[in-house]
Amino acid sequence: MIAYYDKLFANQGRSEALRQTQLEMLKTEEYAHPYYWSAFIPSGDWREMN
Repeated sequence: MIAYYDKLFANQGRSEALRQTQLEMLKTEEYAHPYYWSAFIPSGDWREMN
């Protein structure tokens, strides 16, 4: 989930950062299985970080 935090701190927004990270994981053979990415969901304040 390092990629998630990289995107988050680049001001992509919480839900978009998670979405992009999950899509990237789907493209890899090693992490394509939902076991690795499906448990993560956006929760709470979804606005961009300041």
